[in-house]
Amino acid sequence: MAAWVYLALVVPAGAATAQGDEIVPRDVELSAAEQRMVARIGERQEAMLAELKRYVEINTGSGNIAGIDRFRAILAAEMQQLGFETREYAAEPMAVLSCGGGDVRFANHLLATRRGGGPNRILLNGHMDTVFPPGDEFQTLSVGSDGSLHGPGVLDMKGGIVVMLAALRALHEDGRLDDANITVFFNSDEEIGSLSSRPLIEELAREHDVGLVFEGTLNNRMIRARKGLGQVRLRVTGRESHAGAAHQEGVSANLELAHKVVAIEALTDYDRNITVNVGVMEGGEKRNTVPGCAEAFVDLRYPTAAEGDYLRNSIEAIAARKDTGNPAYPDLPRSELWSALHRPVKPPHALVDELIAEAMGLSRLIGEPVVGSVFSGGGTDGSIAQAVGLPTLDTLGLDGSGGHSSREKSSLQSLVARAKLAAVMLGRQIDARSWSASRPGQP
Repeated sequence: MAAWVYLALVVPAGAATAQGDEIVPRDVELSAAEQRMVARIGERQEAMLAELKRYVEINTGSGNIAGIDRFRAILAAEMQQLGFETREYAAEPMAVLSCGGGDVRFANHLLATRRGGGPNRILLNGHMDTVFPPGDEFQTLSVGSDGSLHGPGVLDMKGGIVVMLAALRALHEDGRLDDANITVFFNSDEEIGSLSSRPLIEELAREHDVGLVFEGTLNNRMIRARKGLGQVRLRVTGRESHAGAAHQEGVSANLELAHKVVAIEALTDYDRNITVNVGVMEGGEKRNTVPGCAEAFVDLRYPTAAEGDYLRNSIEAIAARKDTGNPAYPDLPRSELWSALHRPVKPPHALVDELIAEAMGLSRLIGEPVVGSVFSGGGTDGSIAQAVGLPTLDTLGLDGSGGHSSREKSSLQSLVARAKLAAVMLGRQIDARSWSASRPGQP
């Protein structure tokens, strides 16, 4: 997750929990059983911290298949102890458009299910991968004297997975899972766009009534709406030649790519709330050779589906034209493009507003209050689920900051408070009437 932006939002029609651009906390009370459950979770602080340390210190960078395999096996065992049936889903490799060629490989995904008679079909989601590869220096959890937590995945989102498991354990002890109808999906590729897991997320979303995702919050504000996200790979092929003795016989892929990068970056338009970032560029092999291949990896963020299509079409037009050339080789340079709008726009949703209002009210009683909501430029799998019709609250994890960097941090206080909140909210969803009757086909 990234790029949190505080903006006024349009409230969906019928959202009784919202006034203007603010969500109003719901007036709630904790039952005696909920109070006992919350107290038990509070007594498990040290166990939760130990679990978080164990998970954080297993490297699960998206490309670390072995590390994710190890983490997935641990999660499968934990879910089985809670009475869930588990199933591993194979993730097929995908060809990469790059100068080096080859495939990107994904670790397998994990699905856990409990099929009870409860009316509300609940989908929980957490991702196993982080953005930190095995060679990164940021690999361990440190705990400050003030209870601060600093480590890879503390916020995004191994802390969220600990919260989810703590909530499920507390409900299991009370027998609340016996009749529950819950699916838990752990995917391995969220940080690189859920390119393998998206079809399965969409399939699961269509089979459920409400979704809960355990991404984190910033400044104790839940995400109400999100931008759409896209990614583009561009490869330019030129003609290698000696940079001194035969410069005129070459076609520079780097030069052509440079023109295209300038044009692509110029698509950023802050007034339209769209951004384009050429995050990776690479070209050539030797200083004294006209480069024969160059590539770029591009990130897109946009507030509406139409703006996403505009960006993709504009980049396709930029790729299709030639900005440089050599008359002796009229077919060069040649540009190829791969693109994916991998995260749909997630607009405000009346039923999600109700969940945020409930979380705000409950958290005032539980601790570490949720104080409001925000619009975010970052994406989650909740965007995918809601785009096919599943109302999805996607920030039930820890509060913190510094995600995707060595500054990633949260707190022990937040870890415990959010476990309590998740347990109460999930328990209420287990007991709730089905949302399917009131859920619109599309948000």
